[in-house]
Amino acid sequence: MKGILIKSIGGFFFVADEKEKIYQTRIRGKIREKIYPGDIVEINEEKLTLEKVYARKNLLIRPKVANVDQVLIMQSINNPKFKQSLLDRFLLLIESSGFEPIIVINKIDCTDLDYKKEFKDYKKAGYKIYFISVKKNINIDSFMDIFNDKISVLTGPSGVGKSSFLNKVIEEADLPTAGVSKKLKKGVHTTRMVELLPISERGWIADTPGFSSMENIDLNIEADDLFWYFPEIAQYSRSCKFNRCTHTHEPNCTVQDKVKEGEISRRRYESYYQIYKELREKENEY
Repeated sequence: MKGILIKSIGGFFFVADEKEKIYQTRIRGKIREKIYPGDIVEINEEKLTLEKVYARKNLLIRPKVANVDQVLIMQSINNPKFKQSLLDRFLLLIESSGFEPIIVINKIDCTDLDYKKEFKDYKKAGYKIYFISVKKNINIDSFMDIFNDKISVLTGPSGVGKSSFLNKVIEEADLPTAGVSKKLKKGVHTTRMVELLPISERGWIADTPGFSSMENIDLNIEADDLFWYFPEIAQYSRSCKFNRCTHTHEPNCTVQDKVKEGEISRRRYESYYQIYKELREKENEY
C-alpha cells in the first residue's frame, strides 16, 4: 500500500494512507536511504513494514521535508515587530532553494496602521501575500484553499503565531505555544519535531522551528546572482549598460534610476544592497 510518511520517532515510521489512516511501521533492512516527512512510501499492511521509498521531486533542507509544493513565511505586524530585512532573507532562502514562497502576515489586529500599504512593495513585486489574525479569526477561512492537495511548510520567526495558527485550523495539532518573551520581545521557540499534519482538503503541512534571526543561515547565493531573487530588480537588469552590472555603483544602471523614480522600492533596494555587501565580503574571505 502506498502512503506518505508524516513523522518518525525512535525507529518507528508513521505513514498515512489516502484516507489519513495512520500506520506505525518499521523499516526493512534493505532500505538504506534517509527517509523524511513528505516521502511517498510503500508499506506492507500486515507486517507493518516500510518496503520502498519512491523517488522524491525535491527536498527542503531546513527542516528536511520531501516533496514540498509551497513554503509559507509567517510574519507578524507587532509582538514581535515586523522586520523587513528578516522577511527578505527568508524569501531568499526559500527561492534560492527552488520553492515557491507565500507571505502570511499575522496579528493585523495589533496595529492601527495601514498594514496593506506596509507590504505593497511585495505585492508589486509579484509575491502572494495574505493578511490574517489568528487571535481574532480574521481572514483565516479565505485562504485555506491554498493548502488543498499540497504539501506545505510553515516557517518564520519565533513568536509570530505559527503554532497558534495550526492549533486553530487543525483540531488534533495541540502544539505548544510560548508566545513572546517580554524582556527581549522575541519569540520563544516551541516547535521540537518536524511532523506533517493534515490540513484542508487532502493537504499536509509541516511546522518548523522558529528563528529569531538569520545569522546562522547560509543563503548559498553568489553576490552577482543576488538580483535574480529580487523580482523588481531582475525586471530592469537587462536594460543596464553593463552585462554584469551589480546595481550597486555602476554608471547608466537602470535599476538605480528606477529606484530614484520610485518604480523600485527604496527599502527593498537598500535590503538588496546590504545583503549584496555581506555576500561579497564573505566571498572575499576565501
